[in-house]
This record gives sequence, C-alpha cells and structure tokens, in this order.
Amino acid sequence: MSKLSSGFMELSSELKSQNSSPEALKKVDRLFKMLMEFNRSISAELTGLMDDREGDDKRLASLAEEKRRLEVLYTSGISFSSETEMRALMEKAIETVVRELRAEAGFIVLVNHTGDAGEQESVFARNMNPDEHPEAREMSRTVISNTLSQAKAVQVADAAADDVLSKRQSVIRLGISAVLCVPLVAGVKVLGAVYLDRRADKNPFIESDLTFLLSFARQIVRGLEISIEISSLEKKLLDEASMKFDDLRKQFSCEDMIGSSKRLFDILKISSKISPTEAPVLILGENGTGKDLLARAIHRNSHRSAKPFVTINCGAIPADLLESELFGYESGAFTGATKPKPGKLEIANGGSVFFDELGELSVNLQAKLLRVLQTKEIERLGSVHPMRIDVRFIAATNRDIGGMIEAGTFREDLYYRLKVIELTMPGLGERKEDIKELAEFFIRKYAGNGSTQSLSREALDVLEQYSWPGNVRELENVIHRSVVLSKGTSLEVTDLPPELIEQSSQEPGVAMGKPLLEAETEFRRMYIIKTLREASSVADAAKILGINRTHFYKLLAQLGIEY
Repeated sequence: MSKLSSGFMELSSELKSQNSSPEALKKVDRLFKMLMEFNRSISAELTGLMDDREGDDKRLASLAEEKRRLEVLYTSGISFSSETEMRALMEKAIETVVRELRAEAGFIVLVNHTGDAGEQESVFARNMNPDEHPEAREMSRTVISNTLSQAKAVQVADAAADDVLSKRQSVIRLGISAVLCVPLVAGVKVLGAVYLDRRADKNPFIESDLTFLLSFARQIVRGLEISIEISSLEKKLLDEASMKFDDLRKQFSCEDMIGSSKRLFDILKISSKISPTEAPVLILGENGTGKDLLARAIHRNSHRSAKPFVTINCGAIPADLLESELFGYESGAFTGATKPKPGKLEIANGGSVFFDELGELSVNLQAKLLRVLQTKEIERLGSVHPMRIDVRFIAATNRDIGGMIEAGTFREDLYYRLKVIELTMPGLGERKEDIKELAEFFIRKYAGNGSTQSLSREALDVLEQYSWPGNVRELENVIHRSVVLSKGTSLEVTDLPPELIEQSSQEPGVAMGKPLLEAETEFRRMYIIKTLREASSVADAAKILGINRTHFYKLLAQLGIEY
C-alpha cells in the first residue's frame, strides 16, 4: 500500500510539473481517496472473515467435545447397566467423572436409608479421602448436606468468594477454587450425591460441566437401581437356600418344566424372583433345553400374565419379512399392503414379547430393536406417527453372543440392554437325574392317559449313560419313537434306537473334560439317586450305602437331592 501511495504522489508531482489542469489534479486526488477507501473496506471484510473463521473453529471444537462427552455418557450407561457389584460400579463411575471433568478430586456418597435419616456413607473417593483428612470432610459435608437436603445441584465458581464456603478453613488449606455437586435422585428418593472440586488454578466449572454431571448422575442412578435390585434378589435367594422343589412350584407356576434336579431348581428359583419385575431377561442355552418354556413361565408368573405373550422366532421368519412382522405396516407401505396390519410388538402391548433365536437377527434390525428398548416407541412401516408400547422383553439364543460381538455381527449395546438378568438353561447332560422323570412324562404324553406303559430299569440305565447332544427335545423324540414301536407294557432296551444303545455302551459314566471334584460329585449324585430308587426308604438307602443315616441326610442336602 505504501508503494501505491508513493506512486500516486509521483504522478501528482509530475502532473504539476507539466502544468496539468487543476481538474486533472483533482481527479487524481479523488481516485486516490477512492482507492484508499476501497482498501479500508477490503481490510475490514478480511478481518471479519478471519474472526468468523476463528469463531467457527471454536464452535467446531465445542461440538466435537460435546459429541465426545455424549459418547462417554452412552458407553457409561451400557457399562453401568451390566455392573451388578455396588463398589465396582462406584469405582468405575467416580474414576470416569473425575477424568472427564478434569477435577482434582471427587467422591460419591450414598444415603444410608437403613440408619439415621440423612446419614451419609462414603462409597469411593478419587484423589482424596474424607475420612483421613478432616478438612476435606468438613468441606465436602457442607456442600453435600446442602445437595442432599435440597435435592438440587450446587455449583460454586469461586469458593474463596462464597459467603458460606469462604469461612471454611478447608478452602484455604486445600486451595479449593471451584466446587460441583449433584444429587443422585431416583423418583422422589435421594440416593446420594457426586462431589467434585478443582484447586488452586482458579478454573471454574462451566455450565456444560454441570449438564454433563447431571446426565452422568442419571446413569449412575440407573446402575444403582439394577445393582440394588439384583443384590436384593441374591439376598432372598440366600435366605431361602433351604427351599424345597415342591415349595418352589407352589410359588412359581411351571408345570411344563419337568424335573427335580438342583440345576433346574436353581434356574427356577431365580426365575421366581425376577418374574414380578420389569427387568429384561436373556436366556442362554443349547437347542432343546427348554428356553421357550422358561420364557413362558416367567411371563405366566408376572403381573402381565393376563396380557399377550408373543413369540418372535428370529430364525424362522425370512429377513426381508421380519421387519414388517415386528413393526406392522400401513396400507400402501409396499406392494401388496392393501390394508394396515399391526406388528407383533404392537400386539404384545401390555404383555411380554419373546425373541427366540435372537442371534439370527440382522444388525439392521438389532439397531431398530435397540431403539424400541430405549424409547418404548414403534412405527409401522409407511407411518410417520410413533406409538407408545408397554412390553417386557425376554430373549433367548443358543449362539455365542460374546464371539458375535467380537466379530461385529451383534451389537454390544443391545446385548447389555437385554442381559439385565441372564439365565443359562443347563443341557440334559448336566441334569441326568431328571431323565427318569422326563421319560415317564413323555411316555404318558404319547402312550395316552390310560396307558400302563412304563420304563424298564435297563432302558433307564441306557438313557442315563447317553450324552444327549439334542437335550430334552432329543429325549422326547426317542421316547415318542419307542412308544410307537414298543409292543409290551414296558419300554425295554430293544425299543430304543440302535445308535443310542451303541453310543451309550461306549460312553463313560461321567462326561470327560470335567475337573476331578466335579466328576466325583456328579458320580456320587447319580449313584445315590439310583440307590434311593431301589431302596424302600431313606434309612434303607443309607444302610445299603453303609453310612450313618444322619450323615446321609447331610449328604443329600449338600448334593441338592430331593428325598
């Protein structure tokens, strides 16, 4: 610009030396002034653009940070939902929030509702210990008491200037400059609070920090509620460890779950406790173990029993039809949709929906199912109007979900949403003491109510030695075949399939691959059960086994054998 000014000065001098007219000189001056004005305008616009660019960069950085924090909230929610041990949950939560909000120190307290009203119980601290440092205890108790009593967040930008906190010696001793504390609220009950502080650097918490901590606190509360519920269930299970199968069946209607083994008892005992709750259930186990029967029993014993129980077989319905089966469709949604049709999720409203063979669900439908779990809303195909649904989700699979997650074929977040309660149905090979009861049930089923057909001791021995890779379903098919082919009043070894007899003769009494203690326990259980079948009484069985009757009763209780 300085060169341009010099050029105009030279031009003006040259015009004067050549006795140019005054009008020409004035035109040159005006042109110079216009050029200077244009330059100032351009400079101002460039400055504005630079300022806008800087503002855009800051806004992009802010959005990126907000996105990152949302991802932290999302993953924390999944993690907390799967953590059932209270202290582990607290450790994970306080470590995450101190790191994310760049706090020097912090801790979580829970209110002890079983003791004095409002009594505080320190759960876990990060970078401080209120019990060992009186000044920290004094400071935190002041803030937390206010948070708990008012059930509102406390945010202090400058602790030294605060009318109340500035009088505390802890502010000076610890160099506390900023404080943030939010309550942990579930409904109308205050469960506790999360406390954080920053020190010395005069760096206050900002509004977005408070927003994040409030959202994070809701995730903690959800994890707490699940942990408390499961702890309560575990306590009930321990308190009722001596419950007998007959007592359990009086409380938990499950007539079609045949057997009296300890493995089945343990599954049904847990199921009896979770049935009245709203917690989603994931049932694992091999094909033919009765996962669908357990799902129906859980529904039948819930407060939703009068409402629909809708089964969705994810493996039996073609993938391209499954979405319309799940969500339904409006008229004209696709070719052939001449009239509207409700989906299975809509039909199940008020009741329970059972996703059988969940592992066969496509990743696309997994994402849509996750959204339904989160929002409790569905949309028919071709509709833009969401509708609320109230259903309990029960799912089952024989697939290795962990392996599918690693392979990217199953969503981890959906898995954690569904596995609030996870049950594993044992294979028939793990509860061989139920084979006699199951076989007799299937004989009555296929031989007719008036039939006197029975199962010979030799045939039962063969059945109990077989490994049963097809589980209860395979046993049912074997008994059905044998009943049809049998010509006598008793099912004999010769009525059983030849391949089953051949394999049973080659099978060891106890399945290979088990630890010695487990194998010994299984052998003892089966040997005692067979002895009880042959004996006229428990005392007679003890005599046959050559052990004291009192010791025999203790042994029966330890092995979980009904007598």
